[in-house]
Amino acid sequence: MKELAKQRQEAILKILNFIQDGGELEEAKKMFQAAFDQVDVAEITAAERELIAQGLDPRKIQYLCNVHADVFKGNIKENKESPEFETPGHPVHTFKLENIVIKSLINDALLPDLAKWEAGASDALPKLKQELKDLAKIHYHYARKETSMFPLMTKYGITAPPKVMWGVDDKIRKLIGQANMLVNQKNVDPSEVASVIKSAAHEVLEMIFKEEKIMLPMLDEVASEEDWGNVKNEEEQIGYTLIQKPMNWKPKIKPKVAGPISLDKLSSLALNFAEGSLNLEQLSAILDLLPFAITFVDEHDKVAYFGGGASIFPHSKNAIGNSVYSCHLPENVPRVKKIFDDFHQGKKDKYEFWFEPRHMGRYLYLQYLAVRKDGKYLGCLEVAQDVTEIRSWKEEKR
Repeated sequence: MKELAKQRQEAILKILNFIQDGGELEEAKKMFQAAFDQVDVAEITAAERELIAQGLDPRKIQYLCNVHADVFKGNIKENKESPEFETPGHPVHTFKLENIVIKSLINDALLPDLAKWEAGASDALPKLKQELKDLAKIHYHYARKETSMFPLMTKYGITAPPKVMWGVDDKIRKLIGQANMLVNQKNVDPSEVASVIKSAAHEVLEMIFKEEKIMLPMLDEVASEEDWGNVKNEEEQIGYTLIQKPMNWKPKIKPKVAGPISLDKLSSLALNFAEGSLNLEQLSAILDLLPFAITFVDEHDKVAYFGGGASIFPHSKNAIGNSVYSCHLPENVPRVKKIFDDFHQGKKDKYEFWFEPRHMGRYLYLQYLAVRKDGKYLGCLEVAQDVTEIRSWKEEKR
C-alpha cells in the first residue's frame, strides 16, 4: 500500500515538474489521464511540498498554481464534508456564502458590464466602477483566511498550500487595486482596463476553486471543533466581504482551558520585580490594558503570546506555537529572518519602523525588541502602536 502511494506521488511530481519546466498544459492533462482516474487533495499538496523541499521558491509555485488547478480540476476526489459546515454561522458556511456572492458579482455583473462597455455602452462605466469597488472588499475574505485558517494549516503541518495561496491572494489584491485605479483615471484606456479586469476575475474564480476543493477539505481532515471556534471568534476583528454579519455559532465541544492550572487559582501569587511586585491577576489586567498590541516570539522563533489593549494587526490563537515566519508573506520572510538572525547573533537589540499599511489608513509605529536576561536571548517582543493621532498633535496638553 505504501509503495502504491509512493508511486502515485512520484507520478504527480513528474507532472508538476513537467509544468514547471515549461511543458504544455494539454500534454500535462494527457499525462494525468494516463496515470490517474482521481487524486486526493493530500496527494497534490504533498507533491507541491516536495517541490519546495527540492528547492523551488514558494513564490514561483504560486505562478504555477493555476496551471496545477487546471490539470487536476474535475479529477479531485469529493470527500464528504463535516455536516457542521452546512450550519449557518459556522466559519466555513460563512466563507462559502461569501464565495457565492463574489462569483455572482463577477459572472452576473462585472464581466457582462465590461462586455457592454467594450461594445460602446458608455453608461456601463459607472457600473464597472462600483462593481470593482465592491470586489476590492474581497480583502476581508482573504484576510480572515490568512489570519485564522493559514495558521491552523501550519499548526497541523500543512505548510506548502498557505505559502502558495497567500502569494496569489496578494497578487489578486494588486490586480483589483490596479483595475480600480485605471477606471477612475481621467483618460480611461478601455483595452488596458479590460485586460486587468479579466485577469483579476480569472484569478479570483480560480482561487475560489482552490479554497473549496483543496484548502477546506484539508482543514476538515485535521481541524477540531475548538480550532473552528477560534476561527469564529476572530472573524469580527477583520470583517466580512459583501455579506451581513452571520449568525452566531459555537462549537459543541467546549474549548479546553489553556495550561494545567487556571489563573483564578493563582491570582494572588505575587511576582517580585526589580522595583516592586504584582500578583498574577494584576499583571494579566495590566498587560491587557497596555495602549498598544504586543506579540512575544520565543527563543525558538515560535509565536508564544499575544497581548495589549490595542487592536491593530488581526491575529489568531491558531498561530500560537507556529513559526513566526509562517505569519508573513513568503516575499517578506527574508527581511523578517534578518531581524531575528541579528537578535540571535547579538548584532542588534532593536528594529523600528513607521508606515501606513494598505487598507488601514492609519499610521503605525512598530518595534522589534530583543528580550535578554544576563546576556541570554529569551525571544523577541513586537510592539505595534497606532500613532495617527499623536502625529497630529501641535500643542501641549498639561
